[in-house]
Amino acid sequence: MVLALVGTAAAQQPQNNPPKLTENPAASLPTPAPRATNTNVRFVGTAHFSEKIFREAIAEQITSIDEQGLSPALADDAAFFLGIFYRKNGYSQVEVKWRIDGPRQLTLIVSEGPLTLLGVVDFHGTAGEPVATLRDYIVGSTRERFPRTKTALPFVKSDVDTGVERIRGLYRSEGFLDAVVDDPEFSFTRDMRRADVLVTVHEGTRYRFGKLDFTGDVVFFGPNGVSGDLMAQVEPFTKKPYTPQQVINMQRAVVYYYKTHGYFNAKVDVVSDPTTAKDGVVPVTFYVDSGSIYRFDGVSQEGLDRLNPRFLPTRFAKLHNKFYNPQVLDEKFRELMRTGLFRQLRIEPRPLPDNTIELHMSVEEAKAKELGFSAGYGTFEGPIIGFSAGDRDLFGMGRPLTSTIEISQQFMRGEILYQDPWFLESDYALRARLYGLTASFDGYSKLETGGRLELSRKFLKQFEASVFLLSRRVNITDEGIDPQEIGSSSYHINSLGTSLTFDTRDNPINPGRGFVFNTSDDLAANVFGSSIDFIRGTARFSYYLPIKKTLLAFGVRGGIIYPLSGDRFGIPIDERFFNGGSRSVRSFAERELGPRDRHGLPIGGETFSTLNVEYDFPIWGDLIGAVFFDAGSVGRNPSSFGEMRYGIGGGLRYRSPVGPLRIDYGVNPTPKDHEDAGALHISFGVAF
Repeated sequence: MVLALVGTAAAQQPQNNPPKLTENPAASLPTPAPRATNTNVRFVGTAHFSEKIFREAIAEQITSIDEQGLSPALADDAAFFLGIFYRKNGYSQVEVKWRIDGPRQLTLIVSEGPLTLLGVVDFHGTAGEPVATLRDYIVGSTRERFPRTKTALPFVKSDVDTGVERIRGLYRSEGFLDAVVDDPEFSFTRDMRRADVLVTVHEGTRYRFGKLDFTGDVVFFGPNGVSGDLMAQVEPFTKKPYTPQQVINMQRAVVYYYKTHGYFNAKVDVVSDPTTAKDGVVPVTFYVDSGSIYRFDGVSQEGLDRLNPRFLPTRFAKLHNKFYNPQVLDEKFRELMRTGLFRQLRIEPRPLPDNTIELHMSVEEAKAKELGFSAGYGTFEGPIIGFSAGDRDLFGMGRPLTSTIEISQQFMRGEILYQDPWFLESDYALRARLYGLTASFDGYSKLETGGRLELSRKFLKQFEASVFLLSRRVNITDEGIDPQEIGSSSYHINSLGTSLTFDTRDNPINPGRGFVFNTSDDLAANVFGSSIDFIRGTARFSYYLPIKKTLLAFGVRGGIIYPLSGDRFGIPIDERFFNGGSRSVRSFAERELGPRDRHGLPIGGETFSTLNVEYDFPIWGDLIGAVFFDAGSVGRNPSSFGEMRYGIGGGLRYRSPVGPLRIDYGVNPTPKDHEDAGALHISFGVAF
């Protein structure tokens, strides 16, 4: 079918340059692009839209004509939907007629009429809801389709009708159960170029919750009647207006409370009748049938392939003979899914005649072995490529073993990592890591090999403590720094340490609220076989505060390393603290803030401090803008934290599921002779 657009002038009055309106294509489902057709469709009387837009508007109707043949019914459909297209774009007086000029010749005759703009939107009878909110409901659908329109919006009757229906729903959700919202009244100017809207509302009584009563087999009683814990489940709902949906939510909350206390078959009926309300106050009565109390028993399973049959029963063994609790099951389910062992896992509680619950597991295992490749870029590291290989189900016991290699222009790193989240089937997690590393810095390079053994436990959902053993052998080659500034160039360290973490962030990868506090301390001593003696401690606190659609973040970090022996070389350079870079003071390049030797090369120090403040704001989609203030220092010895230096700047973030990609530029407000005026950083992950 060949489509031709006939460029005839519109038969209506001149439009006086009406504003150009561009509909948002994302606000409606995409229309398939029309294919080559066999019917000739002519458009007569059109002036304000392109041929491409017309074809898209009635693409489905043209396809039907192509497939079924041209008929009066299909021609009428094409005219009808073309009229809908015009009305959705503000041409409220449009008329579209059709004429069949031959077996495959359809002519659509359009009288566009004037473009009608939306004028004043007014309300009568409103008191319980803000007029501005109601007006947003009226214009919301139209604005979604015309987001770039800065002046008056087009008048679209169907959008106004949709807005009125949304207002009716709003009143119901706000407790105005008897509210009546009349159909909108439209007032057009004589030239039909503007339409004012009037919506009349009869609000009626606003209902609210009254007394809550529990009767039947309540079980949970307190000094003044029903236990405070049970009442706490429903009281938050009573602070909202009374609606039938809130009553259902309260009922579900009560049932869930009973189930989390072992009453698997608990049933709760609720009675509340607004017609019996006095002054809009509705009492609510809960009729409770708690049933028998259930305890966890065994585990049955199906679908296992590689995983050892003892794995799942062992994970749930500690629940045996404890009260049934769906919340505990949900936490266990999430813990198991985080392992990556399962593509699908269903846990079905099955009640047994002896008042126990059998947990039936339906399993679809994920692939255990995997190979990976990664690529990235950092301002300091340069291009980075990585390779990984792993088995997340070593020997069928659900413990992962992975090996990785990363290479950049600054370093080459390889490691083997074994993890046991349930060490000796306990609540402790074990991590064993062997690694090798070569790295080049300004003034020296190093070869390091070592291992770390860490045992950790979560005592609360947010609190984790660990103890670790660290053994490292380091060989340093000077490349410009004087040997006396480097310290010992070949040494090994055996240290014992602890770490504490309290983390309330909503997301550790892309945090939007909450805080994290972490401390790490370790001791290296001859008694452990270490060639260097010291004690080291670091601490970090980061806080994320959402402000509407923006985010204000604060970060404070610090550390100290203190030598315990009178070694004339002191602390080797690679054990010292450095500052500056994409995750510290961003007005300096990586490791460039702090003491330097006589050649101007950074040599680090035995203390450091860093303060970060950042304000993030949305730009478009997942693209985020940021402005920041940084401050930090490095002290040459433990008795001083050194000179405080500063940075101010801004940047961009692209929020991805695995963390933000960041571009930052920090300005140094007080550069010294050997320092740059600022630094550009391209990096991945949160700054602090």
